Amino acid sequence: MEQVRIEVEVVREIVLVSLHVGHLSSRMAQLVHDDVFDRLDQLIDAGMARWIKSRPDHYVIMPQRDVPAIELATEIKKQLRL
Repeated sequence: MEQVRIEVEVVREIVLVSLHVGHLSSRMAQLVHDDVFDRLDQLIDAGMARWIKSRPDHYVIMPQRDVPAIELATEIKKQLRL
């Protein structure tokens, strides 16, 4: 069984989410990436994040000014069920 591993880390004032997809096909890896991005994008709508920058293997999320990065990281873990 192929596994996906996601790590959430606070780095100064941002949150870094790393995505490790192992030996998934490129199509499955893209589906995982899109699903994670959609979940993170909801945090912008909820007023917790200002912006998200993504690459195939990680996401950088900037919290809103009134949201501590550690609180955002906790919410991300909750959203991703980590």
